Amino acid sequence: MRVVTTGIQGTGMQAFTFDQSELAGIIAYLRNMNSFDRGSVKPGDADRGRAVFDGKGTCARCHRVGAQGSRVAPDLSDIGATRSAGSLLRSLTDPTSQMFPINRPVRAVTRDGKVINGRRLNEDTYTVQLVDDQERLVSLVKHDLREYTILTVSPMPSYRYTLTDAELADVVAYLLSLKGR
Repeated sequence: MRVVTTGIQGTGMQAFTFDQSELAGIIAYLRNMNSFDRGSVKPGDADRGRAVFDGKGTCARCHRVGAQGSRVAPDLSDIGATRSAGSLLRSLTDPTSQMFPINRPVRAVTRDGKVINGRRLNEDTYTVQLVDDQERLVSLVKHDLREYTILTVSPMPSYRYTLTDAELADVVAYLLSLKGR
């Protein structure tokens, strides 16, 4: 509580003013976040994980890391800076549970019946921009669509039974090492 209310001088952690119930909620959230992944993911080897990512997992068929891989699925170049080990493991074993709303797949049907499947990059009230399943950037005006559906199931397969526990741990270690540039 002291760190939240007084900050840490000389760092980016500034002091915040909350009432007692807000402060208790923040502390409970932080403690839950901290303990949620503790011990739930066994340590792996990032080098072996990269080999699984590139090989058996065939992850680069859809995902990109740096300048390598496809743009069909989200870029993972900095995933280790934004996701915890537990979240990454859940993404590998139950992909739908960890899907961010902007990354949900979409199905659009134009007025002339052309079906476009892809992943949203940006959306507003009138338009949607997506990367289709052929890695093409597509911009659509919603008014010109016969159908526009945001799907709720991830197209990513679960690796729960495809990879061993050790291979999953190795892939998580590799993903955690990806912090961007």
